[in-house]
Amino acid sequence: RHSDSNGFSPTCPASRTPRGAMSSFSLSDGRKVRVLQDEAGIGAAVCEEFIASAKAAIASKGAFSVAVPGGSIVTALANMPKGAFDASKVHVFFCNERIGDGKCYKGAMKSLVGPMGIPEAQVYKVGEGTPEEVAAQYEALLCGLPSNVVGKTSRGLPQVDLVLVGTGEDGHVCSLHPNKKEIKMAGGGKAIIPINEGGKTSITVSLDFICAAKKVVLSAAKASRSPMVLRALRSGSGCYDCPASMVNAANTTWLCDKDSIKGYQDKNVSDPAVAHLSSFWDIPGMKAGVLTGDLAWSLLQFAKAKGFAIPAFNCTSTSTVNAVLEAGMQLKRPVIIQFSEGGSAFFGGLSLHNKEKQASVLGAIAGATYVRAVAPAYGIPVLVHSDHCAKKLLPWFDGMLEYDEYFFSVKGEPLFSSHMLDLSEEPHEENIGICAKYLERMAKVNLILEMEIGLTGGVEDGVDNSGVAKDKLYSTPEEVWQVYETLAPISEKFTIAAAF
Repeated sequence: RHSDSNGFSPTCPASRTPRGAMSSFSLSDGRKVRVLQDEAGIGAAVCEEFIASAKAAIASKGAFSVAVPGGSIVTALANMPKGAFDASKVHVFFCNERIGDGKCYKGAMKSLVGPMGIPEAQVYKVGEGTPEEVAAQYEALLCGLPSNVVGKTSRGLPQVDLVLVGTGEDGHVCSLHPNKKEIKMAGGGKAIIPINEGGKTSITVSLDFICAAKKVVLSAAKASRSPMVLRALRSGSGCYDCPASMVNAANTTWLCDKDSIKGYQDKNVSDPAVAHLSSFWDIPGMKAGVLTGDLAWSLLQFAKAKGFAIPAFNCTSTSTVNAVLEAGMQLKRPVIIQFSEGGSAFFGGLSLHNKEKQASVLGAIAGATYVRAVAPAYGIPVLVHSDHCAKKLLPWFDGMLEYDEYFFSVKGEPLFSSHMLDLSEEPHEENIGICAKYLERMAKVNLILEMEIGLTGGVEDGVDNSGVAKDKLYSTPEEVWQVYETLAPISEKFTIAAAF
């Protein structure tokens, strides 16, 4: 698929200072956000970013390379003042292009190359052929240019000075669309990806190429993009269902207007750098009671940075919940209250039928609801978690997750803070695949996933591993890395319980 909609109008004043500039801030992962008054302000800021990058690159190495999309972004560049930089040193590439159409090339010639006087020989048009042939040719072209024009990363990826990226309401960038195979190729080391959908052939730069650039500028305007911006800016490692959230080059800047940033500002998203804080109470938004989403994740990050554990207790009744909360109150420390499948059934009542885990679902929901009701009175932060869920217990997990999704639709957050999938008895690839499938759902309601690899000896919650082979009791670094490579692009909010 191909889109020329980049989310702002092409009006771009020639002034170096964007009209309507409002504010700027940085995220904890280093991404910068500039908030402009309106679409015209974003257009002006795109021009400013282009000029600044061009001047810096030409001054340092005698050439400037830029990858541009089509549509309103490149149209806005027509308003840059001629002579703002040495156009003879500029090299232009394309983020995506329909094969045989040349729409992005034509737009660049009209709005950028002609008005600025860039030599046509330094505008690298996408060729003809099958998508695979054209992609290979374009990647070879990028890799074959002098290093002062296109550099190379340590992984051998071509590195341009600037990539300009528009964003769709669904979070797509270039021709990398949510949950499509092209975005799932992230990390594969390819720079250019072929696309053939329903006979419509094109190529697109990969996420790897975008993130290898020295600087990336993303643009998002209008209220219709507000949910996407909220999703993209709050997801540190990014997720397949919002490719824009995965863009994180060494120097990444978002250009938003007051309407597209509104959802992020209204939600008061917690995105702190927590390592320097003195106490967990210093985390922005910290409160007594149940924490979920970004706030729960920030607490875990703080504990990791400070080197302390948050104890988790399996509870089976209101009395055991109260005992844990009382201990936390006396120690003035956060706690995790968790429910196993068996403990959940006990909480709901052992007289209830549980053939399809319906009593366990009911008991877990009842327990989490009770914790939410009483936890604030104890004056400490609390995480609510469900413990080991083996494959045979997935109906229990499904029931809790369905209720989390319902709760999120009403309250804007899930009922639980996190859930654990323990598929360590299954083949490693199957374990990861099932976890990835569930994490895609959990990411949409800002839930944290704990997954397990390797086996724990002995018996736990009805699972007997006392006779398992000893080599199964230890996780390898390669297994941990495989989990990370699969889950990190979906959501940052996962933890790995490894056996060692």
